[in-house]
Amino acid sequence: MEAYIISLIATSLIASLVGILTPKGDGGIAKHLRLLTALFLICVLISPVKEVIRRIAEFADGNWEYIWKNESMEESYREELNESLQGASKDYFLQMLLQTLEQEFALESGTVRCRVEWNEGESDLRPTHVTVVLSGTSIWKDPHAIEAYVTELLDCACAVAIE
Repeated sequence: MEAYIISLIATSLIASLVGILTPKGDGGIAKHLRLLTALFLICVLISPVKEVIRRIAEFADGNWEYIWKNESMEESYREELNESLQGASKDYFLQMLLQTLEQEFALESGTVRCRVEWNEGESDLRPTHVTVVLSGTSIWKDPHAIEAYVTELLDCACAVAIE
């Protein structure tokens, strides 16, 4: 659109310059040049019509693409979606880990917390380190058994802390 406006302004300036430089007279060339410059301006004004007709034909055929398709905006939406899905996956993973630990070791609900570190740079999301924090009545459970269970279950390093 910007190129169209610039070409329209340039064409108008050229037409006015030609009109100024054309000699005036009774039987002169001024009338013919005015006709030619007017036709030239009309051609420049209607040049986008060809593109509009092509887009209407595409729309009628059913394979119409958006005129204002912005790749960077589409990519940012895709990144936001992936981040929200990964965030939801991480939360779900953490909840399931807590439930599994509570059931496996008969821990009281709310007395165990977990902190998980992830491999952020790679395409497949995997935990790299898990820290299990025991509090309340859960401090009397065997931390070595919990550590071994989590390490075997997730195939990553685990540390158990007592609060």
